[in-house]
Amino acid sequence: MKKRNIVIISVLAVVCIALAVVLFVFSRNNPVKTQQTTQSATETTTAAATEAQVADISLALSEYRAFLQWRAEEGAAGYNVYYDSGNGYEIYGKAKTNAFRSKGLKGGTSYTFAIKSYTLEGEKEVEAADFLYTIKGNTLPDTPQVKVTKKNNIYTLEWRKVNNASEYIVYSMLPGDTEWTREGVTEQRGFEFEKAKTPKLFIAVRAVRHADGQKYVSDYVKTYVSDEKPAGKMYSCGDSIATGVGSHSYSYANIFAEENNLTLVNKATTGSQLSSENAGKDHICENIIKDVNGDYDYLFIEGGNNDYYFNAKPGKVTPAGTKEFDMNTTCGALEAAFSHLKENSPKTKVIFILIHNAGGRATTKNGIGYTFNDYANGIREVCKKYGVSVADCLKDSGFETADTNLSNQYTHKFNGVFPTGDGVHPTEEAYRKFYMPLIDKVK
Repeated sequence: MKKRNIVIISVLAVVCIALAVVLFVFSRNNPVKTQQTTQSATETTTAAATEAQVADISLALSEYRAFLQWRAEEGAAGYNVYYDSGNGYEIYGKAKTNAFRSKGLKGGTSYTFAIKSYTLEGEKEVEAADFLYTIKGNTLPDTPQVKVTKKNNIYTLEWRKVNNASEYIVYSMLPGDTEWTREGVTEQRGFEFEKAKTPKLFIAVRAVRHADGQKYVSDYVKTYVSDEKPAGKMYSCGDSIATGVGSHSYSYANIFAEENNLTLVNKATTGSQLSSENAGKDHICENIIKDVNGDYDYLFIEGGNNDYYFNAKPGKVTPAGTKEFDMNTTCGALEAAFSHLKENSPKTKVIFILIHNAGGRATTKNGIGYTFNDYANGIREVCKKYGVSVADCLKDSGFETADTNLSNQYTHKFNGVFPTGDGVHPTEEAYRKFYMPLIDKVK
């Protein structure tokens, strides 16, 4: 009996050993995939890359911007950033540190981004042979620009086809509400719906793209529709703060027009500056001189932030009676615009919107040695000379976005890239809380 038990135990032992060998061989050929190794968003072209290296690059995309960050390489003097949308890699930009953000992409497009480090031999850049990392992603679809007409209780919407969008979601919201109502989904470039007894309504349309098993939804423009006969007309110009980049193209100008029943002509553009210096930029004061001749009850001007950012010269206020102004300086361009308005639109109420302290720029010097306070002081002097009211959000709003708590709550997060907000572009709540009281005070 004992001999028989020994034989059985021996056989079982042999079987266990054989099974262990089989499992070992199988595990070598079929490794268990961890969460890290199955991250489809990241990959690398260097054979010696570790899992930690593969995971150490991140990407976030808006409709035309990329935000990249990666693990720094010891000894690197800088990095070249490449991108490929299907036709091979092209240089996208350079970075001195292990982070990069830029625009210039196409909405609704698949991209692969790649990082190469370089070292310096004297002044010569020597680029590494292999990519450190590559990472794939999809930009959001372009934001639909919607035209709305209303007849009786029927709203008819039209927009241009958005690149690679397969469908569009239509929303509406009554003034005073905080949540959107979905009106429907369509594959067409237009939509019609009925709302009874709604003299005022907000409408939004978002484009949807399906790619790589994911759903990508565009931003939207908050469009205001009213049956009321306008009481007047206003013109607004400025940069991205006036455009409403952080609040679905619904800035303080839109709020003011809605509250005062005015037809708004909004000529604000992202990246524009007051002065005419720096070719390729939109120049606010030039546009005023070209566009504005009477007709407006209010004219809002906002600017100076990009003059500071792009190193335009601030200039100085000229003596009384001067007729020639240096448009390549901030003060000179603003004087030229105010002089034009005084002569051609004498009945228009002009208000300059001086923005909040965006990310501590008020006391930080730019590339030519000026702080934003330097530009602001010049703007205040010009406004005083021409009797222009100033809604001074820099001095009087208390909106200091260097404070991460304020930035987190009241500035734009750009598709989640900035967990505490970008520190620059106000949300609609910020416009209402920090901007509107000062604008209403001087109107």
